[in-house]
Amino acid sequence: MPLKKIAAVFTILLGFSVVITACRTPNSETQTLVGYDVIKLRRAAVMPFLAGNTAMNADDRVRPALDCTMMEFCQEVSTLGSGAEKVLTREIQRAMELKLDYKVAPLARSVDIFDDLPQNRTVDTPRQIAQRFGKAMGADHVILGSVWRYQDRTQDTGASVAFTVYLLEVDNGRRVWRGKFDKTQHALSDDLGDAGAFFQKGARWLSAEELARFGIEQVMQSFPETVE
Repeated sequence: MPLKKIAAVFTILLGFSVVITACRTPNSETQTLVGYDVIKLRRAAVMPFLAGNTAMNADDRVRPALDCTMMEFCQEVSTLGSGAEKVLTREIQRAMELKLDYKVAPLARSVDIFDDLPQNRTVDTPRQIAQRFGKAMGADHVILGSVWRYQDRTQDTGASVAFTVYLLEVDNGRRVWRGKFDKTQHALSDDLGDAGAFFQKGARWLSAEELARFGIEQVMQSFPETVE
């Protein structure tokens, strides 16, 4: 093969490898309570996201996170970038409106109600707060979210986002669905299994906000079907 053709092929392969190693997109995990693949939902409200305790939110199989006190469940964490809770709240609200339309309470009202809600962080649990919030909103279901990592890309690593969202029944506090997302964006060449999702996002590094939006899209794919 002529030297010029070899050089051209090498340039093409090099450019493709740069795109491939730009980033890889993440996966998520969800859990729906048995028998709740389809739920009766009249009105839902999104409670503003909470800054979460890393250890408490990462795995709640030993002790259900929603039954810990707000003080145990929430804490100031160094891995949260500025505005993380607002970004996640906005994105889950948007996703819920796309799915449920008029059945979702306006976010501005949800924020006002939550800010005025009586809370005793040493006694109240997230489940209790969500029920109190839902009743004040006139909702029968509440989305409760917790974010414990939200970091933009640095020279050493890609964006990193970790959050959990819960769907609760207001009357009894039952958790009927949970979506969890916990990923740091790495080079696609480290794991070609994510190639499909990677190219859907334009084969590029994502910001923390974009990664959070992608995570919400992923977990919402398993959100229960709803009927009146």
